[in-house]
Amino acid sequence: MHSLFEEVDFQQSAQSEPNTKIILELMESEQIEAEWLPVLQQLVDTVLSTPLDGKALRLQQIMAAQRLTELEFLLPIEVLDAPTLNRITQRHDPLSAHTGDLGFHAVQGMLKGFIDLVFQYQGRYYVLDWKSNHLGDDPAAYHPQRLGSAMADHRYDLQYQIYALALHRFLRSRLAHYNYEQHFGGVFYLFLRGMDGRTDQGVFHTKPSLALLDELDGLIAGRELAQRASKSGQMELDL
Repeated sequence: MHSLFEEVDFQQSAQSEPNTKIILELMESEQIEAEWLPVLQQLVDTVLSTPLDGKALRLQQIMAAQRLTELEFLLPIEVLDAPTLNRITQRHDPLSAHTGDLGFHAVQGMLKGFIDLVFQYQGRYYVLDWKSNHLGDDPAAYHPQRLGSAMADHRYDLQYQIYALALHRFLRSRLAHYNYEQHFGGVFYLFLRGMDGRTDQGVFHTKPSLALLDELDGLIAGRELAQRASKSGQMELDL
């Protein structure tokens, strides 16, 4: 499903000649039978016409020049330990506060990832991730108020926090007079199977606080560890 939205023109109907050609080529490459064409066209049109914010923001308004697909990012990590990460995310994000603790050994190195889609709308930049999870046959399973459970179960909260930090750093390096509250619009996770094209059903939307991103930034840059070492007179790692 991801490939569909990477290739199609958001501003044209899925039944248009260019988009139909794109969809047919993708179907052929994935060995999908031709009878599925109307289903996929309907899916594309439904997703692109959905008001993501419950109001006016629709992907069908976004021009090709306003979006970046599969944006690669690299985050150098001086040190990252689970207890400190848990403490920061649970303090600043209500979703993380209701999840279990992550457990891993302290790590160093380079974190590499790809954001499905970054797009600009009315001067603000957004992170978007496509999800094909099947949450149930009942449409109510995709109600925005119930998507938090799916997000927490899969720890997508940590994923969008990292994506938000990556975009925050990217914008900070590219935009003159960058201001997080002004320029960063938020994060959308689209559960494609539950979207109806009329409401924000199937859409999870949030905006991490600047305080969270600042502390995450400091954590992976080693500033959090340096501050703790300075206060105690020695360097300690939470393992």
